[in-house]
Amino acid sequence: MTEVTIQIFSGNFLDKAVQYEAVEKRLIFLLSRIPVSKVIMGWAADRELYQKTAEFLAKRNIDFYLWFPVFSETGALEDLSPLVDIREKRLESRSNEEFSFCCPNQKNVKKILSVFEREFSSVYFDGIFLDRIRYPSFANRYGHAGVLSCFCRECRDFYKRKNFNIENIKAALSVPESDIFAVTGYLGNGKYTYSNTALQVLLRLKAEIIHKSMEQICSFFRERNYGIGFDVFAPYLAPFTGQDLLSLSGLCDFIKPMMYRATNAPAGLPFETDALLRQTGIMASPSMMEQKQNFNKMMHINQIETKSETSKPEKNSFNLSFAARELKCFCAVSACPVYAGIEINRVKKFAETDPAYIEETINAYAKTGIRGLALSWNLLEMPKDNIEKTAEMIANLNL
Repeated sequence: MTEVTIQIFSGNFLDKAVQYEAVEKRLIFLLSRIPVSKVIMGWAADRELYQKTAEFLAKRNIDFYLWFPVFSETGALEDLSPLVDIREKRLESRSNEEFSFCCPNQKNVKKILSVFEREFSSVYFDGIFLDRIRYPSFANRYGHAGVLSCFCRECRDFYKRKNFNIENIKAALSVPESDIFAVTGYLGNGKYTYSNTALQVLLRLKAEIIHKSMEQICSFFRERNYGIGFDVFAPYLAPFTGQDLLSLSGLCDFIKPMMYRATNAPAGLPFETDALLRQTGIMASPSMMEQKQNFNKMMHINQIETKSETSKPEKNSFNLSFAARELKCFCAVSACPVYAGIEINRVKKFAETDPAYIEETINAYAKTGIRGLALSWNLLEMPKDNIEKTAEMIANLNL
């Protein structure tokens, strides 16, 4: 493990961006303690903020990456066609809704790239960090409909060219919802077996659509000599969102699985896993407790949630050995360096991290074959005790 990357959330597209002075003060504190090779910041549209930050980092020979959400939230700045469900109903997003998604089709890709050109191309960035390169997960408010999308005209034409019979999925929808997503086994690295073969084909085709669109987007940034990083789901969650991590790792310079064990919010392992269990037929049972037990058995883990051995007893975090195993398996096959995403920020009720959590997580992840750590997801919300513990751990690992 040789590199440390830090993320800074400057606000949503339509938000008033954070003040540069707050960013600089926090960076000075962090950089005096931790050797950072990349700073990733986004995505409020504030050229002055990014320009000042770019100048600050250039003096310290630190690469500066724009954090850019691709298929989500860009609709705030551009008219993008929405996802369409199997019944051809548009999954419209609400105004200012976070985690609203558009269809990842080619027409939308062109419009999304125009957002970058209009809002950010005048600022010097060393690279681009592409987030939300997926469809909605089970945790999204559309649930099954979002996971089964998209069936817009462009996507239906793609399925037809691939000889995929849409009627098979429509027929599957006539059975109880738990049977549509019935999972029969987990092979590792995001590979499941399903009792519904039509669903298996649909998920594969969705991953092809994401890959095809990301090829186009990466080509755009390669032509501009940008480094490219991807923000992705944990391997076992990724396939339900159209992310084939092995395939995607061949398109970028580094990839960051979000291995957030203490985050009860989108992309967090406990949050997304609970949604997965609620809405799939993983050895379906009447209670969430039984579903978790069945999930544990399939994944060969002792328990889905475990109390940290060192954290305060009232704080729970997702099973560490399973998260580390998932990370290790992916590192073994990834076509590019893997940076483990670990939440250092502390957000009440959503990410209640502490130094003990930081210590055990970094200790475990450092042994998985990762190239580095991505300290997530917002420097401005990282308490000093978490930063100090992170610095201590990194020093002990001789980074």
